[in-house]
Amino acid sequence: MSIGGSTTGISQQAVADAFPPRKSKPTRRRSSGVNKIALLFVLFYLIVPLGATLWFGLDTGNGFDLSSYQRIFSDPDFSQTFITSLELAAATTILAVVLLTPTAYWVQMRLPRARPLLDFLTLVPFAVPAIVLAVGLLQEYSGTANPIVGVLSLGLVPALDNFNIVNTAPLLVCAYVITALPFVYRPIDNNLRAINTSVLTEAAYSLGSGWWRTFLTVILPNILPGIISAALLSFSIVMGEFTIAQLFSIYTFPIFLNNVGQNDPHRAASLSILSFTITLVCVLGIIVFARRPGITESTAEIGAAK
Repeated sequence: MSIGGSTTGISQQAVADAFPPRKSKPTRRRSSGVNKIALLFVLFYLIVPLGATLWFGLDTGNGFDLSSYQRIFSDPDFSQTFITSLELAAATTILAVVLLTPTAYWVQMRLPRARPLLDFLTLVPFAVPAIVLAVGLLQEYSGTANPIVGVLSLGLVPALDNFNIVNTAPLLVCAYVITALPFVYRPIDNNLRAINTSVLTEAAYSLGSGWWRTFLTVILPNILPGIISAALLSFSIVMGEFTIAQLFSIYTFPIFLNNVGQNDPHRAASLSILSFTITLVCVLGIIVFARRPGITESTAEIGAAK
């Protein structure tokens, strides 16, 4: 009887292990409901000020109309400053991505010990106020550069003084690149860490690919979501930057928005909604492209072999 009883007990235990009882999930349902309520409060907190700003911009005292936007689009300063900001944003984005993407890859593969230094250098713009950066650049490139700066720059700063680049768009783009360094480097570096960079590189090398070909055909497609995120962040930052452009005496869209706000508050409110819409499009672009699946390792290896 004891043998039969033990055999029956083992069979019951085996059946219990094979078909475990389902566990209820009341906590998850409750937390999900709380999250939805919190999300509704956040949306309400964000939408109400935007709605009030839109209402103020469209309200003329005798009803709602689009006259404020008609005055905006008919103003020649609007088109001029908007195109100028677009050109500055595009130039800054291209320059920052072209400089940082191969640099981050090269440091990760060839100089991993230099990564803390690169992390520190890309965080410095957070500690340096924009007004300090602008005043420093204007002083150094106006012919009054400190001799120590000339030595540290290997003579580049004194040489550029002959081109009179003070208060010009190229120097402003360089200042914007410095400001955008943290926002450009972090997404690219995170994507490089997320993919198996060393394995992909070694596989491409074993198939006869060189450094640049590996970077362009293998690494670059796999970190494309990070590059797009970095580009959109840089673009949105430049489109809203005010201090450096004001000190450089370059008439950009944020300066135009500030000037309009001092004279016509209704038109300034409409411009604020337009500026927010541009930023929202950039953020939505980040969300869409960041979720885009990257190229698999096998596909990248095939691309390197071609």
